[in-house]
Amino acid sequence: MPDRPPPDAPLNPLDSPMLRPLDAARRSELRQSLQPMLESVRREASRLPSLSLPAASALTVRESLGEAGMTAPEGTPTTHDAFRAAMRERTSAELCAHLLKRMDAENARWNAFSRVHGREAMAEAARADISRSVGIPRGPLHGVPFAVKENIGVAGWPRTASSLVLKDAVSPTDATVVLRLRNAGAVMLGQTVMHELAFGMTSINPHLGAVRNPWDARRICGGSSGGSAAAVAAGLAPAALGSDTGGSIRCPAAMCGIAGFKPSFGAVSRHGVVPLSYTLDTVGPLARSAAECLAIHETIAGPDPLDDATLLFRPRFRAAPKLCSLRIGLPAPFFSDAMEASVREQVESAVERVKKAGARVEEVPFPELSALNHAASVTLLAEAATIFEWALTQPETIGDDVRSRFEQGLLIPAVDYHHAQRLRAHWMQQMESLFAECDLLLTPASPVVAPLIDDPYVELGGQRVDARTAISRYLRSINFLGLPAMALPCGTGDQGMPVALQLVGAFAEDEFVLRAATEIEKTLEFAAAPPV
Repeated sequence: MPDRPPPDAPLNPLDSPMLRPLDAARRSELRQSLQPMLESVRREASRLPSLSLPAASALTVRESLGEAGMTAPEGTPTTHDAFRAAMRERTSAELCAHLLKRMDAENARWNAFSRVHGREAMAEAARADISRSVGIPRGPLHGVPFAVKENIGVAGWPRTASSLVLKDAVSPTDATVVLRLRNAGAVMLGQTVMHELAFGMTSINPHLGAVRNPWDARRICGGSSGGSAAAVAAGLAPAALGSDTGGSIRCPAAMCGIAGFKPSFGAVSRHGVVPLSYTLDTVGPLARSAAECLAIHETIAGPDPLDDATLLFRPRFRAAPKLCSLRIGLPAPFFSDAMEASVREQVESAVERVKKAGARVEEVPFPELSALNHAASVTLLAEAATIFEWALTQPETIGDDVRSRFEQGLLIPAVDYHHAQRLRAHWMQQMESLFAECDLLLTPASPVVAPLIDDPYVELGGQRVDARTAISRYLRSINFLGLPAMALPCGTGDQGMPVALQLVGAFAEDEFVLRAATEIEKTLEFAAAPPV
């Protein structure tokens, strides 16, 4: 590795023009912050054959995985029953009116919703009730109100991604996922606050304030889909849409004690969603249960000519899983890592419950976690900077944390970005081999419970670390590998805060993961609710 440039090093004339306003000391600081992850990527890439390509690229692996001749199981049950508890035999208009009243009373406490479109929601709900009354339900989510993350387009609504840099943006059409929800009968209730531009894990937003955790208002709710998770946990919406690029659905689900599902890359259309990363972005549900997440995923998944990634995707269907026959792997690096004592206790207890239910559970090898996360971060930083380089012409409209990440991304050498992609293909092949030996992986979702907004530092492994960084440690690599993953609450830890598991499946086996999660959820018997 070459020495780090001195603080007064001149700006490379080929660097992005957006970096030229930065002084030499700031550029040096950014380069130094990148150095550990670039060194890690280069070290790992040096172990690959330098003059040979991987056996398959990421995209061809994705395409070939679906060529197993598998079809959807016959007699797949309707998923409408998953939301009967939320509806409680009320009409859609009655439920919407109830939720709007709760929002008036409670949203200021949690800062979950940025905009509530009450008049539109009530009109949609009334139309849904008329359709039902004449015996023409529109689909499995008929009349169910949804919260929508602010980066997901709803026709005629602002699509700001909770950032001033997009303050004038209005979505001309529904995102594909919203259109599919509407076609299934869902009602769009309002938009939720998120970490700015989906580029962070806290949902502490410099323009809209912090989203607060319904279990303890002093704590973060995770990010970037924090408002969506808080809305569901606080009972302000039965379900919500979020996006997940490095853990942004699973992290807030874990912090808030609800279920959240990240699909395989390409399983769900991203059309109409403000992008952050070309090869990491996914869109998925947050709800009270895995069964509800399954109902939503079945509705929004499928090919879309407006998103090429979905056209390469081939879902793999398997028989509905029985817990007594599941082979579950515990990836060694996740369990040898430092965790808060109460988190480890709850996760180990959950593993024992799954074992007692008959699943075969054993430790399995897994790539080194830090190396995976570093390669994932290099990929995200470079792709996000490519997408949002233009926004740095308006630096005052972007919070410091997000702006710094864009600036970092502009400094990543192309060679290192491509090293990360070679590593991705290599590790995806290892995952194919791993899932030949087991059906699911089970990991902790986070090494810590939700940290405090004002004092996020915690002791881990004898070191004082920023918990806002730690909460994505077990999530980021799963996006990089393109795998489907579910966060499920499994107990409560320190200060009565939720602890969650992560279930990870083989690429394109999204439905299998969700159905397995519904069985594991019964075993976990997590019935706690936030004291809202």
